[in-house]
Amino acid sequence: MGALIPFVLGLLLGVALTLFLIRKGQGDRRDLTGPPPRAAPRPMVRVGDERISDEEILDLIRQNRKIEAIKLMREKTGLGLAEAKDAVEELERGMR
Repeated sequence: MGALIPFVLGLLLGVALTLFLIRKGQGDRRDLTGPPPRAAPRPMVRVGDERISDEEILDLIRQNRKIEAIKLMREKTGLGLAEAKDAVEELERGMR
């Protein structure tokens, strides 16, 4: 009998907490049956009015010398490290 009271209190507390969390979370529900949201498209890297398609950079990508291709992209365009890396990876994807 002494263990029954804490068990019942724990059970009631668990049920109350579950109901509270269910009611609280109903405003946050998402429809998981549809397709996932699309990420915003990245802007294409351009220098002036031209696309970056320098043959030296493409040769470095073909030779699996990606770091050197990123360095060359930075030198030729003045892009930051992240932007140059994204541009080289975009060129690499276009080559496949």
